Amino acid sequence: MLSLFLIAATIVAVFAQDDDLRTRLIGFDGCDQSQVDAIRTGWRDSWQVMDTIREINVNWNEAAAVEFLGPPGYNQGRRATIQDILHSLGTITGRGVPFPPLDWRVHVRCDDWKFECPSAADKTEAYTTNEDQNNIATINFCPRFFRKATLSAVIANARRLNDRRYTFNLANYDDTTSFIIVHELLHINWVHKSGRYGPNEQVIDYRIEFWDENERRFKIRDVYGPQRAKILARYNRPSEIGRIIARSDENLGLYALAKFVQAKFGAYPHLPLVNTQPNGRPWVPLRDSLFLINGTGGIVANSSVPDDKTILVDYLPEDKSSFIIDKFFPDSDLPADYIAAWKGWSLDGVGLTNLHINNFGTGWIRTSAVSESSGTRDVAVKKGDTVGVFDGWVTYWTDECPGATATFVWEESYGDVFLAADGYMHDSGGARIGQIPFDCAKAS
Repeated sequence: MLSLFLIAATIVAVFAQDDDLRTRLIGFDGCDQSQVDAIRTGWRDSWQVMDTIREINVNWNEAAAVEFLGPPGYNQGRRATIQDILHSLGTITGRGVPFPPLDWRVHVRCDDWKFECPSAADKTEAYTTNEDQNNIATINFCPRFFRKATLSAVIANARRLNDRRYTFNLANYDDTTSFIIVHELLHINWVHKSGRYGPNEQVIDYRIEFWDENERRFKIRDVYGPQRAKILARYNRPSEIGRIIARSDENLGLYALAKFVQAKFGAYPHLPLVNTQPNGRPWVPLRDSLFLINGTGGIVANSSVPDDKTILVDYLPEDKSSFIIDKFFPDSDLPADYIAAWKGWSLDGVGLTNLHINNFGTGWIRTSAVSESSGTRDVAVKKGDTVGVFDGWVTYWTDECPGATATFVWEESYGDVFLAADGYMHDSGGARIGQIPFDCAKAS
C-alpha cells in the first residue's frame, strides 16, 4: 500500500511541476516553434480568465449576467447548468481539482487537418473537434490566430492609454489569443460536460437573423463578439432563453471575460452598448449596428451594414442554430438598477446631442460613428425623427435637392438641437445655431 501511495504522490508531483498543469497540450502537429510559443503563451494567459470564474457564484441581477446570460426572470431553470459549465471551465488550469482524468488532454494542430482555415478571406482563427483519430479533443489554430495579441498585452495597453472608452469596451479584449482559447475550450465535451461526461447539452455557436425590408431577405450573422452576444441574450423567447444561453459559447465565454476585466479595472466593461428598445432615449449610435427599431417596435436589418463575406467556422461538426430576431425583452423584464446604470453609461464622457428633425423633409445626416471618432455614419431621417449624434456636428442632405448640403456645428454640451423648416439649426431656446442654412435653391 505504501508503494502505491508513493507512486501516486510521484505522479501528482510530476503533473504539478508541468507547465500544462492539469490539462495537457499535446501534438502540435504542423506547428513551427514560433507557433508553439504563441499557443503556449496564449494558453497560460487564458488561465487568468478561468481563475476568475472557477468558484464564482453568479449574481444574476448584475450587468454582466443580465447582458450575457439573459433576464434573471427567465433563466432560472438553467442557472445550475450555466454555473456548472463556468465552474468546469475554471478547473482547466488544475487549480481546485485533486487529480486530472486522462481525458484532460487537448490535441493541438496548426496543419488545418479539416481544411477549415480559409486561404482567401482568412477570417477563421481556430476550430475545434471533440475527437481526432485517437478520440482526443483537438483545437486547430489558423494563421489569423498568430496575428493576435494576448489578453495581458491588451490590458497593459488599456492602462497605458487611460481612455475609458477603450478600457471598458469588451470588444478590445475578446479579439485576443487568450480569449480565442477560452472560446474553443468551451466547445469541448468534457469542459461543458455533455455526452459521456455529463447531462449538459453541447455548447455551440448560434446565428441570428434580421429581416431586411429593403432587400426583402433575411441577413444572417454569427454570434461572435459582445454586441451580438448581447443581442442574443435579449431575444424575447421566455421559455427558451435559458437553454439558448446555456448552449451559447460566446455568451458563456464573454460573461467570464467581462468578470475578469471588471476585476482588473474595478468597473463593468459596458461597451459596446446595445439599445433594444423602440424610441429609447438616449439613442445609441453604433457603426456596426445589425438592426434598427422602428416606431412601433419592429426589428429590421440595418441595410448599411455589409454582409458577412465568410461564415466563420470554429466548431466541427458544424452545429449552429439560427434564430430570427423579431422581438426583444422589454426593459420591465430587467433589473431596475441595470436600466439606471445603462442610461448612465450611454452618457458617460460623450458629447451626445438629440437632433430633432422638425418640419423638415426626408433626407440623410452624416455624423460621428462614436464619440471622438474619425469614423462617420449615415442615417436616413424624416420629419419628426430624433437621432442621437456625437461631437456637436452633423451634415444634412436630401435626394430632393441634389448637390445641396449643409454642415451644422454646436457646443457638445447642447442636449437638444432642432433642424427647422427655415433650414437653420436651432437650440432648445429657438435661437439659430450658425449662419448657414440648408438651401435647396443651391442644388446643382
